[in-house]
Amino acid sequence: MNSRRRVNFSIVIRRVVAMRIPLLAAALFFVAGSCLPVPAQRCLEYGPTVSLMGRLHSRIFPGPPNYQSIRRGDRKETALLLTLAQNICTTGNDPQGIDVPETGVSEVQLAITNSAHWKVVRRLTGKRAIVMGTLFHAHTGHHRTRVLIDVANIRAAG
Repeated sequence: MNSRRRVNFSIVIRRVVAMRIPLLAAALFFVAGSCLPVPAQRCLEYGPTVSLMGRLHSRIFPGPPNYQSIRRGDRKETALLLTLAQNICTTGNDPQGIDVPETGVSEVQLAITNSAHWKVVRRLTGKRAIVMGTLFHAHTGHHRTRVLIDVANIRAAG
């Protein structure tokens, strides 16, 4: 009788282990999958045309002569900005060191050279917009974000 109990106990243990193996395997795959690195964000290049989406707005900054304080006599400068729906990063291989890589860019300043775009900008200020153009890095005191976009086209975001 003693041997029969051992056999039954042994069968029970095998069945319990057999039922837990798939559960343990699933848990292991879940843990292993969550430890894998997230694919790297594809950074944008300076130069080629890109499309960015975000909320268009303006902000006043201190301008010349010192770019520090409007209260202390600096002129007001209004910058047109696009707060991005998703942060971007940029790659840079500029031998002159101007267009350098950036990460975590959440806002870009718009550089508008086509006077026809101003009508669209006035209509879309405070709203979501899609801006197409070429990126460039800040290089003067008038540039208020690390990365700017030379606007080729601007339209309302659907």
